[in-house]
Formats: sequence, structure tokens, C-alpha cells
Amino acid sequence: MNPLKTLLSILSLFVVLGVIAVVYPEKGIQVGDLTFRYPKLTDIFVKADSTADSSAQNEIDPEAVIQQMMEETRRKQFAEFSDSLKFYEDFFENGRTRFDLPDNDPTWFDRFFLHLQLAALDSTVVHIVHYGDSQLEEDRISATIREDLQAEFGGAGPGMMPPVMTVPSQTTSHSNSGDLKRYILFGPKDEEATHGRYGPLAQFADLNGSAAITIKKRKDRKDNFPHVGGYSTIKVLAGKRGNLKLKLMYEQTTYETIPADADSATIAAAAAKPPKKTVKNVEAAAPVVDKMNKLNVYTWKLPDTTSTARIYLSGNAEVYAISADGAYGVAVDNVAMRGSSGTIFHRIDNELLAESYKAMNARLIIMEYGGNLVPGTNSGNIEWTKKIITRQIQAIQKANPDADILFIGPADMAKQVDGQWKTYPALALTIKTLRQVALENGLAYWDMHRVMGGNGAMMKWVKKEPALGFTDHIHFTRRGAAYMGDLFCNALRMHYDFFKFRDRHKISDEKLKEIKKYARSTKSDSTKANAKPAVKKATKAKAPEAKK
Repeated sequence: MNPLKTLLSILSLFVVLGVIAVVYPEKGIQVGDLTFRYPKLTDIFVKADSTADSSAQNEIDPEAVIQQMMEETRRKQFAEFSDSLKFYEDFFENGRTRFDLPDNDPTWFDRFFLHLQLAALDSTVVHIVHYGDSQLEEDRISATIREDLQAEFGGAGPGMMPPVMTVPSQTTSHSNSGDLKRYILFGPKDEEATHGRYGPLAQFADLNGSAAITIKKRKDRKDNFPHVGGYSTIKVLAGKRGNLKLKLMYEQTTYETIPADADSATIAAAAAKPPKKTVKNVEAAAPVVDKMNKLNVYTWKLPDTTSTARIYLSGNAEVYAISADGAYGVAVDNVAMRGSSGTIFHRIDNELLAESYKAMNARLIIMEYGGNLVPGTNSGNIEWTKKIITRQIQAIQKANPDADILFIGPADMAKQVDGQWKTYPALALTIKTLRQVALENGLAYWDMHRVMGGNGAMMKWVKKEPALGFTDHIHFTRRGAAYMGDLFCNALRMHYDFFKFRDRHKISDEKLKEIKKYARSTKSDSTKANAKPAVKKATKAKAPEAKK
């Protein structure tokens, strides 16, 4: 059968069935007990009732649909962010090397990180002033922090150094000669001045005549600190009183270049051997002088970098600090005060201190103290400790309200009791007090005692091969200090990664709060869903009493 005949047959069948549906009795045909019915056309082709659907469609709010879609997108995004943020939050809350932060705010370092990022764009140097006791001598701990941050954010040089240095640095050779007399605020009384003009390093040198100060990068440390050389910005901070004349000589290194018209044989011969190096002493142009109310700042911007510089001074003046830095980036100033408890800042002329911080663009102040407080601390004098440390913090805050301040508490330290090394009993009370004072005043706190592993950790550090602690069970070895510096930088890097993560995903502080709220709600819902249903404890039915 061809297709046309097939179609006609099907149409004919539908016509016949339609006719039957029209003529077939509505009540059907009765045959015995059976009734045969045939469906009506109205039963077959029922008109759809669109009233309900139309009404439902009219009730749908387009804005509500859009809002629902946006909310679903937001929840999906929040779910992704909350998973990533959990990695950071686990460290911020439970990490052994974590920082204790005011209000547990993990964004506390943001302002400081912004300054570091802007340093390269603005060609500025951001200074971190690292104050501390004898744990910092020889540029220990500070040198590791400096190297790590300069590798990340740029920068060179050792930062601020005193004009007269009595304890050598492991990174920079420093020498002086001539008519300089040193005064310090953290030593014996006979070494103190009759005034409070000490500057940012809590010491100064009185110049009366002529003198020379030489700084150069040490080359006998297997180049563990490559960024400590390469100075291109040299500064001298001096008082306004008296008169001061300065001259800077520095080593300039030049390399033999191949003439532009050299033939191929000359180029090949030059490439086969190191370029010829010439080093000569060059006098820098006169420094730019920035005059403040109590401070004169002399600055040289060198056209080349150098790792050796000599400053010639003549006249009479108070010299507070010299600084050797790169063209931009970060600098870390090592300010070690042997025997100090960090209770001398309120005695420094605050206006001079403020001008010094401003001149050096100091954006982070680290106060690493407490070890010298421990032996004499007890419940009877703890209130004095709170007051005196609070006073120091507030003195620095007054001098530099734009800087962030971080307090590093004492490490584990031990003494011999009945022939056994044991952690100082007052260490826990000292740490608790310092942490409390720091947080109450808006400072971050880093607990070296916890970082090391708690009580007894120093004994383990002393026994390590090679040793991380000296046999006095108080100070770190150079290796131990470097390790502590690495731990500090790793903890800081977690916050910087967190800072970059939020910046990359445009997560504002407000949005961060919403994500945390979402994470808490989903965690709560998950906890409820996973909770086992309460099972009511069956009580034993009481047997009915027998009737008497």
C-alpha cells in the first residue's frame, strides 16, 4: 500500500469512529447484565482549563524570582569562600604560631600590608623598628625577618644603626673613630645623659670635633643575608642644636662594557670570561636636609648601589642614628637593649621620637620584652608591671599614632632547681599580663613561649644538634634565633595570604562578616542534622499492688 492510501485509511477510520461517537446512545447499549458504552467527543477532546495556571502565573513576582536567583548565587559563592576561609581560620584560632589579636580580628595587619605594597609604587622605604632585649643582639631574629620581608616586598640594607655600636652585628660591619661619646638610656646610670633627647634607638652620640662612621656588608657569613647590602639611600638623624657638617664617601663598582662596534671575536672573548670590575671611592653630592622642630634629617640618594659607605662628621651635634636602605621596599631596624625590660620609652623626648618615626616612615613597631621581668615578677608586683608596660605602649602610640604595634612576649626560660632545669615559675603570670596589656591597648601579641612548645621547651632546644638554645637556658643561639625569625615570618605570611585572598575576591570587611555568619549557620544546620534523635529512657512499669 502506498503512503497516500495509508493516510486515507487512517482518516477514514477516525471518521467512522467519530460518527459512532455521535450516534451511539448516551446511556449505552444494554445486553443482558452488561452495558456497553462509547466515549463522547467531549470526553476525548476536553478543553484545558487554563484559569488556575493563568492565576498562578499572575501571582509570580519577577523581582522575587531575580532575588531568589541572586540569593542562590550568593549562597553558592559563600559556600566556596567559607571552605577557603576555613583554612585560614583554623590557623588563626588554633595554630601554635598564631598571633593573639584585638577582638580576634584577623584583618589587624591590613594597614601595614597596604603600606608595604605601596612602597614599591611610591618609591618609599617602610621601616619596622624591632625593639628588644639581649635576644636581639648581633642582629639576631631581626636579620631573618628583614631578609624574608625584603625578598617579598623589596628593599636592602640593615636599616637604622646607632652612631656608636658596641656589640657587633652578624650582618653588617660597623666601625667609628673620632670625637663621639655614646649615651644610652638602658644601661648604667653613668652612661645616661642629663636630658631625654635620645631619639628612636634610645641612645645617641655626642659629636665634639670630627669623626667617621663606616658601614659595610659582612662577607664572611656565606651570604645568608644577600639583601643586607646594596644601599642606595643613606640618612643621618641629628639634633638641631650646634652645627654639623657631613660628607659621604662610598664604593662605586663599574664593569667593563663591550664597545657597540666590537667584532664577533671580541664579543665571544668577552663572553668567555667574567667582566672586568673596577671599584673606586666616590664622594656623594651634598645631602638633602629636612629640617624639623627638633631634628635635622640628612639624606643621600645615590645613583648607584653600594655595600660600603663612610660618613665624615665635623662640628658639634647630637647624632641619633644613621640608616642604610634601598631605594624602596622595607627596612627592619634591629634595636637590641641588653638587660632592658622595655620600660624606658616614656623617658625619651616624645616630640623628638615622633619626628624620628616620621622621618623614617616607621609603620610597624615591634616590642620584644618580658624576659628580664620574669625573675622578679610575682603576684604582689604584677599591677606595677601592668602600669609600667601600659605607659611604654602609650608613649609610642602618642609618638606614632599611624603605626601598628606588635608585642612579642618572652620565650621559655629555665633555671636550676635542686640540680634540675625547670621553667621559671613566674613566666606564665608574666605572659598572661603582657598579653592582657597588649590586647587592651590595641596591640597584637605573639607568644614565643607557646611557639616553642610551652614549659620545658628551652631544655629541648638546648639539647638539639646543633643547639637552638644556649646553655644558660635563656638565650637562643644564632641558629635558634634564625629559626624563631622564620616561624614569625611564616605566621605573618598567613595573614598576608589572607589579605591577598580577600583583595583578589573583593571581600570587604562587611562581606567577610556575612560569609562567617553563613558558615556558622550551615555548621549549625549540619550539627542539627547529624545529631542523634533523643531516645526517651523507658521506665519500668510498676506492678499493680495486690489487693488485700
